[in-house]
Amino acid sequence: MFFKLKYSIISSMKAKTIKELGEFGLIDFIKKHNTKPKSYHNVYLDIGDDCFSFNPHTKSKYIVTTDILIENVHFKRQWATAKQIGQKAIEVNVSDIASMGNTKPLYAFISLGMPKNTPTKFIKELFNSIKSTCNKYGVHLSGGDTVGAKDITISVTLMGICYDKPISRTGAKNGDLIFVTGTFGDSCAGLEILSKDKKSLKNYEKELIKKHLVPQARLKEANLISQNIKITSMTDSSDGLFKSIELLTENKGAVINMENIPLSKNLIKYTNNNFDKIYSYALFGGEEFELVFTINKKDENKLKKFLPGATCIGTINNGKVTYLQNGKTKNVKYNGYKHF
Repeated sequence: MFFKLKYSIISSMKAKTIKELGEFGLIDFIKKHNTKPKSYHNVYLDIGDDCFSFNPHTKSKYIVTTDILIENVHFKRQWATAKQIGQKAIEVNVSDIASMGNTKPLYAFISLGMPKNTPTKFIKELFNSIKSTCNKYGVHLSGGDTVGAKDITISVTLMGICYDKPISRTGAKNGDLIFVTGTFGDSCAGLEILSKDKKSLKNYEKELIKKHLVPQARLKEANLISQNIKITSMTDSSDGLFKSIELLTENKGAVINMENIPLSKNLIKYTNNNFDKIYSYALFGGEEFELVFTINKKDENKLKKFLPGATCIGTINNGKVTYLQNGKTKNVKYNGYKHF
């Protein structure tokens, strides 16, 4: 647990808010309750110095990603607990690392913007969750920054190693099959349910909300398939399945069979099996962190052996991206979230 140590800067100072704790008190707290580096991290200078230093694994390729969560944009405190927010901040970055193939996330750098009246209880729960999720993936918390801010802002930079050549988004070839993990649309539906602020929820609604608040990166699956099969291109579905397909088909085309897109029973029940609603959620809803990838058709049976839960939703071609509904072309235009 993150707070096993006998000494706690928060308990000793009895600070109730970030303003009382102060910037350096917060840094001290993070330092004293950090993850413990393992031998494979090769840490030379740890958190607390001007820079973090490590001895590189020269035979591997280093990969770096960063993501930011902003209060009232990516989460609301009335909907999500500090534990859920901390977990999501790490999972979203691990998902990017996973999309590179045979990888291992290693070092996390976390910068925090916090209002002065933020309860220290919230910070304690947030970092407890960050540490637990880091430990889940063998990640060492290696540094960051803290500032005052109007809204809670959590920026995570995650470094890892790729044991093989990183898998890009642009390697698909004509005739490659498009596969996905998991199901699509649940997170978007869960967000919609949260926004309605319902006083009582049905079980399937609770499950949809859980998919939004507690997402899971597909690191294990990415490692498994990339170690055993030639993955020609890959990305994650954090911005929605439609955008993922768009990224993989840049300067290419594809045929997508909409009825093959995997859906959960919870989503079907929530939409009363309304086709247009279902596929609006499934195509344009984000924050699901599933893998979207392509393989040569000759490797299809091999993929099913290692990852039987993967679903083929289409085929790469040299034309344009076409969506089919029961064999007929369906006009599909982007209708998802836009930051700007």
